[in-house]
Amino acid sequence: MAPTINDLAARAAALAIPGRSVGLHDGITLFSAASTENPLAMFYEPMACIVLQGEMEVTIGSTVLSYAPGTCFVGSIDLPVTGRITKASAANPYLAISIALSRDALADLLAEAPQVGPERGKCYAFGPVPEAVPEACARLLALQDAPDDAAVLGPMIRREILYRLLRGPQAAALHQIVASDQRLSQVRRALTWIREHLDQSVPTADMATCAGMSEASFRRHFRAATGMSPLQYQKTLRLQSARRAILAGSEVARAAFAVGYESPSQFSREYARLFGLAPMLDVKRVMRTEGA
Repeated sequence: MAPTINDLAARAAALAIPGRSVGLHDGITLFSAASTENPLAMFYEPMACIVLQGEMEVTIGSTVLSYAPGTCFVGSIDLPVTGRITKASAANPYLAISIALSRDALADLLAEAPQVGPERGKCYAFGPVPEAVPEACARLLALQDAPDDAAVLGPMIRREILYRLLRGPQAAALHQIVASDQRLSQVRRALTWIREHLDQSVPTADMATCAGMSEASFRRHFRAATGMSPLQYQKTLRLQSARRAILAGSEVARAAFAVGYESPSQFSREYARLFGLAPMLDVKRVMRTEGA
């Protein structure tokens, strides 16, 4: 009998470290968390996330996704997202497997199996995990006790998982990673530019120029790709970067200035809007829950 998501969660729990990501294989990690109090600030690079246990709400722009056991998210573009684990405990933590998506690996796979899915679609997809994926993931977890076998079989199983995803409801998003879409390439160029200039207040018109598009076209294609406006994307990245600095010990004002804010009070307001508390109260919350 093929393993269920519950079977997979039980196997994963034995390998998990609460609050940490554990490497299972090259580009594949297992994430575990037991706290439901702290908001999560995450930067999604192209990846697939398979939820095994617990629940989490993830916000991308104005869209809220409800992660639950047996669901799978696939993203084909760099996305700053916020999340909150809504169901987890020390005895039954949130568990998810994340698989980094390589353009070269997907291109090679599509060259051998060109009819496995649609060629166009949104840049991220969310839905039930394809039926055969849990069984492949179970074999991957079993390799943790056999490192010699893992070196040979791990890449094969990873490739199988990608193939199964290409045959499932997330196929269109996977195709976007290798698609030669000019507009998407221009948006990706702008995303890189935004990340490299977080300390600058850049108007949307300048971002559009960087992408080589008119402002109206840039706004439209940017939102279609990321689910948010260019300025919203920039603001989320800035606040996430500042939060990491503050949690690492930076002064609030210094962290705010480092990502382009000129007004500490404006920074604190926008920080609280995204993370639920003002910066220092957020630090105390994280210290309290992580020290528990």
